[in-house]
Amino acid sequence: MKQFDIIVIGAGSGGLVAATTAHRKGLKTALIEKNKIGGECTHYGCVPSKALINTAKSFHSLKKMNSLGISVDLPKPDFGEIMEKVDEIVQGIYAHETPEVFEDIGIDVFVDKSGAKFIDEHTITIGEETLEAKNFVICTGSGPGIPNIEGIDLVSVLHNENFWELRTHPGKIVFIGGGVISIELGQSLARLGCDVCIMDRNDRILRVTDEEIGNYLCRQIEKEGVHLITESSPVRFTDKNTMVYSSNGEEKTLTADHFFIAAGRSPNISGMDLEQAGVTYNERGIDTNEYLQTSVSHIYACGDVTTPFKFTHTASHQANICIDNILQKNTKLNDLTVLPWAIFTDPEIGHVGLTETEASQKFGEKNISIFKVDANIDRFITDRKTGGILKVIFNKEDLVVGAEAVGAHAGEWIQLFTIVIKNKIPAAEMADTIFAYPSYSEIVKKAFSRYMRTK
Repeated sequence: MKQFDIIVIGAGSGGLVAATTAHRKGLKTALIEKNKIGGECTHYGCVPSKALINTAKSFHSLKKMNSLGISVDLPKPDFGEIMEKVDEIVQGIYAHETPEVFEDIGIDVFVDKSGAKFIDEHTITIGEETLEAKNFVICTGSGPGIPNIEGIDLVSVLHNENFWELRTHPGKIVFIGGGVISIELGQSLARLGCDVCIMDRNDRILRVTDEEIGNYLCRQIEKEGVHLITESSPVRFTDKNTMVYSSNGEEKTLTADHFFIAAGRSPNISGMDLEQAGVTYNERGIDTNEYLQTSVSHIYACGDVTTPFKFTHTASHQANICIDNILQKNTKLNDLTVLPWAIFTDPEIGHVGLTETEASQKFGEKNISIFKVDANIDRFITDRKTGGILKVIFNKEDLVVGAEAVGAHAGEWIQLFTIVIKNKIPAAEMADTIFAYPSYSEIVKKAFSRYMRTK
């Protein structure tokens, strides 16, 4: 039986960081994966989606050339070729994440479609191998949650994993679920000539966002032809191209070439026999404490399999916390209070820190100030990217506790607020900081300067 200091189960963003960090710090390390090294982000999420978004954005830009004094004949997009180019980018990144890459630096890599199965709290099997370790980190991620809709077996539903296998133009596509995946892919596909509809059961699309900011983005996307349906839910499929849905108590019908399920994520815990190790879990994932320990003290978990904040950077950050706590006997807390995230639509949305509701609950409504500026500064104007909103939440000590924005490159310049919040930099100090002109990030300077004029 092979023995290790640590076994990392799952080789996505969290698992790769956990394994390489553990190895670098002197632990004999094994890395386990049942599918492809790189996980969701490399193969089905961040990487291919951003590649497709970039292609669609480039094509959309061609449509605006005439307004810049450049005459162009608009080409027709070849969807199959586009998807092949997306795959080339995926494979280019995967080339740095193959099993051989990690084996070459001294990590033992085991890839088998059976996945890891616990025999007891220190022992697992993977394929024909039995492995033992002092510590474990579970980073198995999440997968698309497929709701139980009547007649769904009649439909070859798409989700964020099998979508990338498409090589023919999708035609008309209906997204079920109005979250980030739907809004990013929906806009891109509309720009590439698809008839796109996004349906959500809630009263608005993108409920994860500030309402004003989310609604601003939705209006922009509707202008591009994306059809948004709210307060509606699928009832049944009657054939491969027809869905009956309920809207305000009335049944209606939608027809489409494809139905894309984006109605939430499910933790990847099936088949691991966690009970054999004594690890507790529920439908939301593995239970962990503030140190990312599971119910078994030497078994840790991070990323999508345990947190509601399902971002690649969350998993990577938590992976480092797990290794530090294994080596230093639980000295680092899983603190995600200053967690940035972005939605890579056009325009982008960026967020960090508390929402307006969370800030009101924490500090009291009278003890916070919501300061809003429009994204109409010189760089936005020169690039014809005017429009957008930045909302900054200050407490009574003039410290930022949250920020959210919609606008050109918002996913980039919102990161400045991560540094501001984490380091508790006062508003006056930021207002007195020099920003390069003309840059998009000047909107941050503008927000602080205008806020200080109110003091």
